[in-house]
Amino acid sequence: MRHALDDQKCAHDLEVERLSRTHQIQIATMDSKLCEAEKQSEQLIRDKKALEATLSKDTNQKVVGLSKEISSLNAALEMKSSEMKQLRHINAKLQLKAEEIPSKDIEISKLKHRVYELKLLVDQKVNTEKILAAKYEELQRSARSHAMMSESMLKENDLLRYKIEEMESSTSESEHNLPKQQVDVSITTPVSTHHQSVTYRSRPAQSDIRPSSSTLPSRLTRSHQDYRMRQSGDDNALTRSIISVYLEQGRNRLSGSNADTIYAPEGTFIARGKGAPRRLLFNDTNDDHDADDEGSARRMRPCDPGDGTYCDTVTDSGISL
Repeated sequence: MRHALDDQKCAHDLEVERLSRTHQIQIATMDSKLCEAEKQSEQLIRDKKALEATLSKDTNQKVVGLSKEISSLNAALEMKSSEMKQLRHINAKLQLKAEEIPSKDIEISKLKHRVYELKLLVDQKVNTEKILAAKYEELQRSARSHAMMSESMLKENDLLRYKIEEMESSTSESEHNLPKQQVDVSITTPVSTHHQSVTYRSRPAQSDIRPSSSTLPSRLTRSHQDYRMRQSGDDNALTRSIISVYLEQGRNRLSGSNADTIYAPEGTFIARGKGAPRRLLFNDTNDDHDADDEGSARRMRPCDPGDGTYCDTVTDSGISL
């Protein structure tokens, strides 16, 4: 038995020794692993610090970049907001102008009608000017002819005065030597030719007494007065003819413009006499006729012959009444 126990003891010692060697080997292995783990831990700590430094640096750079980007975006936002305010202001103005478009259209129609009336007035004034120019030329010719006749009459009057003075001097000298003679001077002025003639007649001594020489200057004075009256009458006739032309043109213009023009939001109306107001329509689809055809002629036609009411008929494709 003792031998068996010794064998078991030896076996157990061998087993313990083997386990001790194995344990030592494991301890050495674990020590080596622990050293490697410590080295790895230190390396990881260094890497961690490096990464933290890198991350902090990157974070700072990113924060700076993001702050700059945010500031730039804020500036752009402010610019956009100011631009939006300006656009809102412009939009409000455009809306106000758009609301004024109907009133402007009414004003445009009124101005078109006014331009049409002014063109008619200008045409009437041009026609009046032509008539007055023709009348003026005719009156100038008449005035020149009257001036020539007046000049010839003055010359004849001077000649007659000279002859009368000669005759008086000759008669005064021959009164003592010759029988009495009477000289009758008659000055006639026909209406058709405006010439004066002098007739000398000798009468016998037993006839009527010769008129005194004082009557001759009175006749000459009357002839001068008649001439001046005729000349003033011609001037008055010239003035009356010019005034009559003006009055005639004024009556025509007043008779043509005796109308009430009503400007309403619905359009432009023209009322003449006792009739109902007539609406004036402008064709806005053709803008070219406004500059060329607004000066068309206006014709007057009676709406109701009983009450003397007249209506306008405008010969224009763009304007109807």
